[in-house]
Amino acid sequence: MLQVSKKLKVNELLDLFFEAAETNRKLPPAIRKQKLSTWVDYPRDWHSYGWTQAGTTITKATPEQISRYDLALDLATLLDVKERKIVWGIAYSAAYRQRGAQWTKVSKMLGYKDPRIIKRQFDEALLKLYYLQK
Repeated sequence: MLQVSKKLKVNELLDLFFEAAETNRKLPPAIRKQKLSTWVDYPRDWHSYGWTQAGTTITKATPEQISRYDLALDLATLLDVKERKIVWGIAYSAAYRQRGAQWTKVSKMLGYKDPRIIKRQFDEALLKLYYLQK
């Protein structure tokens, strides 16, 4: 387990898990898809060159981000399975979003009818993790 020099506060734990979810998306996939022969998409009109939409690229994870990702994984093992699912579900739903976590979506995925239940359990899980830290 990675050692932390100080005990992380609840807000720092929240930021740590949100950053860990974004870092997970930056990592390469475990199984690489094989590339078969494909044709490059090209615009059909001569005047349309240079005006195609470019997709957003995700940068690679830095070593510091991967270290904090490992710390988040180690800290998550201190929680119960149900609490882990809630914390990681909220963190993944908030990754790369400006509006924050999708509470309703996560509550439906976990079988709850009210997103306020998930919000309360998420806060309780972070508070429990705060007290379980060494």
